[in-house]
Amino acid sequence: MFPGSTAVPLGRGRLSDRVAAELERRILLGQPGARERLPTEGELCDLFGVSRSVIRDALRTLKARGLVHVGPKQGIVVADPSDEAFSEALLLLLARSGLSMREVTEARSAIEINIGPLAAVRGNEYDWEQMDEHLNGFGAAVQGGEWPRAHAEHLAFHLALLNAVHLPALGILLKPVQEVIVLSSVPPSADNPELWDVPAHPPILEALRRADADAVREALEQHFARFLADERYAAFEKRPFRDAGLEAVARLNAGGDARRGLR
Repeated sequence: MFPGSTAVPLGRGRLSDRVAAELERRILLGQPGARERLPTEGELCDLFGVSRSVIRDALRTLKARGLVHVGPKQGIVVADPSDEAFSEALLLLLARSGLSMREVTEARSAIEINIGPLAAVRGNEYDWEQMDEHLNGFGAAVQGGEWPRAHAEHLAFHLALLNAVHLPALGILLKPVQEVIVLSSVPPSADNPELWDVPAHPPILEALRRADADAVREALEQHFARFLADERYAAFEKRPFRDAGLEAVARLNAGGDARRGLR
């Protein structure tokens, strides 16, 4: 926890940034831990020897990074670990990059095509059962015209593939990519069953069950190649990611926010 009334020395740089960096360091060390309170603004002012405005600027930085919650009744509380802030930062970078939806989709396909074979040799029956459950839900939702559910199950199928690698550090690194998967996996016409391409997914799962890494790679390559070659996606894929992706999710949100349901 924080020391009593001992002043904390700060390094060089903008004062609020230095305070934010020191608070971030302590939070990452678990001092305090998730859901625990930080000292009050006044106590932090005394601790760091700075003004209240400096402390508030530092707290805004920490809040933007998803490290703390600040409220009039709850005080300053360390947030539970979350990838949300990093996901939003990644989306912002992609939106400002000027990249097309096709360029983002190609990057996503490169990740899955290369991770799939690794999942084939590291995954287990529980992973395949989870993927099978999502695949069945995906097919049923598309057949029934339940587009938000179709999107959620489709996304869950692909995320389960990434999770089947069973490398915790890789899982953390790839969590922000989940938002990109969300935005690049919605058909340009969400109410067209053919565009969801359900038949492309069973061969991926079948190859995983056989632990056939080469077949997994081939199935994923065919899946994305067919997707990127489909003329019905052409106009959608040429559009800037910042426009096409956000609009794609907006078309689904009338029936529920798939991103929120899968956090």
